[in-house]
Parts: sequence; C-alpha cells; structure tokens
Amino acid sequence: MIEFAEAVLGNDDARLQAARQAVFDTLGADAVVDSAGVAGLFNAIDRIADSTGAPLEADKAEMTAGLRAAIGIDAFAAQKEALDAAAETGSQ
Repeated sequence: MIEFAEAVLGNDDARLQAARQAVFDTLGADAVVDSAGVAGLFNAIDRIADSTGAPLEADKAEMTAGLRAAIGIDAFAAQKEALDAAAETGSQ
C-alpha cells in the first residue's frame, strides 16, 4: 500500500501500474478501487484546505516560492485586504 501511495504521487506510469497490480494481486479489485478513492480524497482535501487559507507548511512554502512569485499568488492576501478596506470605506 505504501508503494501504491507513493506511486500515485509520482509521475512514473510503470511504477504506478506495478503498484496497482500488486495491490490487486494481494488484496483484490475492491482494494484497488478503495485505495485510489482514498488517494483522490486526500488530494481533494489538501486542495480545499489550501483554498480556504489554511497556513502553508514551511516545506511547501519553500518548494513553491518561485512558482508563487512568478504567478503573483503571494499578493492575493494583500489585494483582498485592500479591496475589503475600499468596500468598507465606500459603504459608509
């Protein structure tokens, strides 16, 4: 199962196929489906947490620093604060 989980996160199709086959051979088709479902849910849960503003872990911050700078995502929070302040000022 560990090999399957690690293979799901990678980009080696042959490794994933071998891991999937090992789960199938050992535990059966239902285990393959359940394992893939759990992997998908963890991916979705992580994305939801990220989108709600949950703090970014230090290792993720380090790994994504260049990408975040390139697409300007680090400025989102400051821009939202500025828009919120402008909305409050305009509504009073």
